[in-house]
Amino acid sequence: MKKILLVGLLLVGLFTAVFAESNKIAYIDSDKIMRESADTIEAQKTLMDQKQKWEDEINEMDKEIEALYNDYDSKQVMMTETAKKEAQNKIQELSMQRQNKVQEYFGENGLFIQKQNELLTPILKKMQSVIDKVSVENNYSMVFDVSAGSVLYAKPNLDITDLIIEELENYTE
Repeated sequence: MKKILLVGLLLVGLFTAVFAESNKIAYIDSDKIMRESADTIEAQKTLMDQKQKWEDEINEMDKEIEALYNDYDSKQVMMTETAKKEAQNKIQELSMQRQNKVQEYFGENGLFIQKQNELLTPILKKMQSVIDKVSVENNYSMVFDVSAGSVLYAKPNLDITDLIIEELENYTE
């Protein structure tokens, strides 16, 4: 019985040694790749430019609402009840339009999120293609992403993040 157990342990040890030798493992930091990639930087600039345009449009509506309210506030003592109601309705209507614009642009499924996805999807596909290419070329069996939080420790020499960034800059489909 002891011999079978000893042979079993030797086989497990041998299998582990062979597996460790034949499988190369590496890791990346996708957050760093996304921060430093020229494509991502360009997409971020495009997204922020569009966001600024939307914010400017909303700010213009805020100014218009404020001007209407100030006009109403300064003249309300001289206004008829009908004129007051019309002014209040106009302010309320414009406020609702503003709120709808905010929701349309920055809501849960707003244009900001849609634009972000539109810009990031091709970058993420490209990044995956580069990771696949580098993994095949370097015979990696597994590549982990430390930014996903699943790697608790890894030797720095297993980090191929900078290689992925470099390959992304030179990658053509």
